[in-house]
Amino acid sequence: MKLEPDVPQHLVAPPFGILYLASALEQAGFEVTLVHEPGSERVIRQLVADVLRSRPLLIGFSTLTGPSILPTLKASREIKQVSNVPVVWGGLHPTMLPEQTLESGCVDIVAVGEGEETIAELATALADGGKTSTLERVAGLVFRANGSIHRTGPRPFIRNLDQYAPAWHYLDANRYLFSDRHFYTDMGSRLGAPKVASILTSRGCPWRCAYCYNQFVNRRSFRAHSAARVLHDVRTLKERYGVGALIIEDDCFFAHRARGLEIAHGLGVPWTVSIRASELAKWGPSFVREIAKAGCQEVRIGAESGSQRILELMEKDISVDDIRTAVRLCVEAGIRPALNFMIGIPGESDSDMRMTLDLMDELEALGDAVAVNGPSVFLPWPGTALYERAVAMGFKPPSQTADWGVQWGGQLPSTPFLPRKYRFINYYRFLAFRKQTAFLKFPFFATVLQRLARMRWRRRFFRFPADYYLPRFVWHFLRGVGLRRLSTAFYE
Repeated sequence: MKLEPDVPQHLVAPPFGILYLASALEQAGFEVTLVHEPGSERVIRQLVADVLRSRPLLIGFSTLTGPSILPTLKASREIKQVSNVPVVWGGLHPTMLPEQTLESGCVDIVAVGEGEETIAELATALADGGKTSTLERVAGLVFRANGSIHRTGPRPFIRNLDQYAPAWHYLDANRYLFSDRHFYTDMGSRLGAPKVASILTSRGCPWRCAYCYNQFVNRRSFRAHSAARVLHDVRTLKERYGVGALIIEDDCFFAHRARGLEIAHGLGVPWTVSIRASELAKWGPSFVREIAKAGCQEVRIGAESGSQRILELMEKDISVDDIRTAVRLCVEAGIRPALNFMIGIPGESDSDMRMTLDLMDELEALGDAVAVNGPSVFLPWPGTALYERAVAMGFKPPSQTADWGVQWGGQLPSTPFLPRKYRFINYYRFLAFRKQTAFLKFPFFATVLQRLARMRWRRRFFRFPADYYLPRFVWHFLRGVGLRRLSTAFYE
């Protein structure tokens, strides 16, 4: 199961991880109940009641580093207070910090890495009695037994992904289909179909970006579903659910260019995808025109920085010129590039950060043909190369699992290499260039804040953020006294 923080439903991505796990358990002959809900008190109470009633073989949670950790911890603790059912955690965060996850006291087993084969073998071992000697034969586990922590051998990567498929029949797929209003809402969208679906066709990435989890979790490997399998699944989405556009969620869809193009030409609906700036620059206008003809309407580009020195520090293996070239090629072909930027890299100077802001302004000047997102503030992910650099420069990582949920959700961690004036820069730029406020019942407040944000952005003045704290105080106050709808109408 997967518990989310309390966010609007349209911002919650499909839980591909647990959908694949359900497929593996089903193939192994086990009955499965899948839960993907906001981690509210009501949901957790119902979950505990269901555990007491059905007494399952195991309870599995998938979680990322960030705010979803908090409801997952709460649910795990409440389950362990009333039941001896083994609680198993998997996903990116437990994979990167399995021992610390077990130290929370409410997690019995961590599944490290890809979970399909691990969860099926673990369920079989638990059905046979769950002895320590049996669990030790299941690769990919870290677990507590007899007062100590046991780590089994690493789980090899799954090579044939086609043997598993997302088990959509356990969830209402319509919850994850949305219109263009909810896709990049505030930066605009070119995917105007009534129903837009996300698909995942591959795992991993062969590149070496120093801030990315892929080096640690996927070890720069790339594995993919066959083109035939992907196109079969897309036909099902179109015929069964009326899907008219697709978001390809892969980290590196065109790692195998020929496979990517084969899929692209067979989709038959508009789509958006992530592509590296260096690949667009290298493959040139003929490639960009080809994907445009195949229906590509938006390309997401991890530009990250306007400073070549920082791009090299990130080990991005792209240049600032690649970014400009990629944008130009996309605009000329009628594809809208959506670029993401970040600041606060350990070792980044104020001059480097200003280069990033200047490049963002340069691209923003191209108008609606380009979407410029960020700059987000760099967060050191455990297991990455920049995490080690951040620690060496004074970053103090959380010492317990709960703190990863608090600090990565709304409250930024203490990163001594980020000037304090830049802590809320993403908020100011997002508000300054926000394109939709018409749905607010009181747009006057948003308009005033937007003008202040634009002034701050133009002058590069981000100190004394009273205009950041005041509306958030009002927002939390209104929600605290039960006026949730008014808080949304006032400011969100």
